[in-house]
This record gives sequence, C-alpha cells and structure tokens, in this order.
Amino acid sequence: MFTTLVAFAGVSLLATLIPGPDTAVVIKNSLGRGRRAAMATAAGCSTGQVGWGIASIVGIAALLATSVVAFTVVKWIGAIYLCYIGLRSLLGALRSGQSAAAPAAAAAPASVASSYRDGLFTNALNPKTALFMSALLPQFTGPGSPGWLPVALVAVTAVVSFSCMSAYALVFAKLGDVLRRPAVRRAVEGTMGGVLVSFGVGLAFSQA
Repeated sequence: MFTTLVAFAGVSLLATLIPGPDTAVVIKNSLGRGRRAAMATAAGCSTGQVGWGIASIVGIAALLATSVVAFTVVKWIGAIYLCYIGLRSLLGALRSGQSAAAPAAAAAPASVASSYRDGLFTNALNPKTALFMSALLPQFTGPGSPGWLPVALVAVTAVVSFSCMSAYALVFAKLGDVLRRPAVRRAVEGTMGGVLVSFGVGLAFSQA
C-alpha cells in the first residue's frame, strides 16, 4: 500500500504543478496581500480538494461527471466566481490612491478570511476537479483494497496540494516585498486579474 500512496502522490504532484485557477489566485493574493493571506488561500484550495475527494468517495463527484445539468450549473457558477475575483483585481489595479495601501504582510483578519474563501471557492466551484478526482481514485483502489485507502488517498492529495500552493505562496509573497511599489503592484494585480478572468471564460466554454 505504501507504493500505491507514493505513486498517487506523484500523479497528484504532476497535476498540481500544471498552472490553473488555484495557482493564479494564490499568486494574486501572495503579491497583493502578503504571506499570511497567501497561506490562507492555499489552505482554502486544499480544503476544496478534500471536499471533492470526499464527494468522489461517496459518489457525488461521479454523479456530477455524468449529469450534464449538474456539471453545467457548477461550471457556470465557478466561471462567474473566477471572473468576479479577476474583475475585482482589475478594478483594484485601476483604482487610484493605491500608493497609501498598508503593507500586505500585515493583512487584517478580514483579508485572511477573504483569501481563504478565494481559495476554497476557486477550487470547490471548479467541476474539473471533481472529474479529476472521480477518474483518478478508482485507478488506485479496487475490490481488494482496504476501506481506509480512499480516505488516505484524499489526504495525500490535500497534503500535496497544500505543499505546492504554500511554496507558490511563500515565493511570490517574498517577491511581493520587492514589488511593493504602487505602479508595479498595480501592474501585477491587473495582470493576475486578467489571468483569472481568462480562466473563468475558459471554464464557461469548456465541455464535460
């Protein structure tokens, strides 16, 4: 079973390293809000991953994968949310007076909570995560597998996801200390906002 867990961790790592909405929102909050907020965003993404993992175990994710209506509803909600946080970032970049913003490293609790929600909703409202989990878990489990194995695989996914997203958070939060000048910060925030909007549009027109 140890080799199964290691193999699953390797597949999860490769999947996590492919840039997607989770990566974009973590980087955006790292540069704009600082390390604490970025780590909260990473935790939110991992929480969503756990949710989809549990949904896969009990069959909800498989239902979503086979139901065009359910997939479409979640897809559009997720696309709208990605566009919302992307446009929010774009508007923040265009808004004047950003030079007086407080250092992101001292993010207020509300900012940390908001960052956690950004990560959670970005992952939880992405039906492609459900498709991935419902397709991947059965490849590593079978009739003879112990009952605890699916739960362990979900835990492995969460740990791998949080580790990768935390690495992004720490690296880009450190870069944020260098890129704290208002003009540069607005440019980066606007760029990441555009990336999130593009992910939202791409999700809206994706097929199950």
